[in-house]
Amino acid sequence: MTNKERPKINVSNRREVHLQSELFQNEVLRPILKMQHDITLKIFHNHIDKSSIKWNQLNQIKKVKCVDDQLSKNLQIKHLIIGLIVGHLNDLELDQYLRNAKEYNKRIIQMTKQRIQSTINL
Repeated sequence: MTNKERPKINVSNRREVHLQSELFQNEVLRPILKMQHDITLKIFHNHIDKSSIKWNQLNQIKKVKCVDDQLSKNLQIKHLIIGLIVGHLNDLELDQYLRNAKEYNKRIIQMTKQRIQSTINL
């Protein structure tokens, strides 16, 4: 098992302007999502294969919608992705996450949708 280091994300966070949840998103969640991107894609495509979705037969617009639908409506893949990200939080970050897990879960799923959709050739 390899020990990955979180990548640095250049986002201009201004503590006096950004909400605490935005700071947590930019400083903690985004780097983890970037670090786990390849694994997230592999898990998503494995899910698509097991769901008998004919991914290669979908046009780009339908692929974008499929990503949105699967990560919005399919609780199994949604919770798997959230767990993949939350599992990389340290103790202090986990405390922050648990204070507002519902909000952070929405952010994790939204950013994951965007990351997967960005890999679709438009």
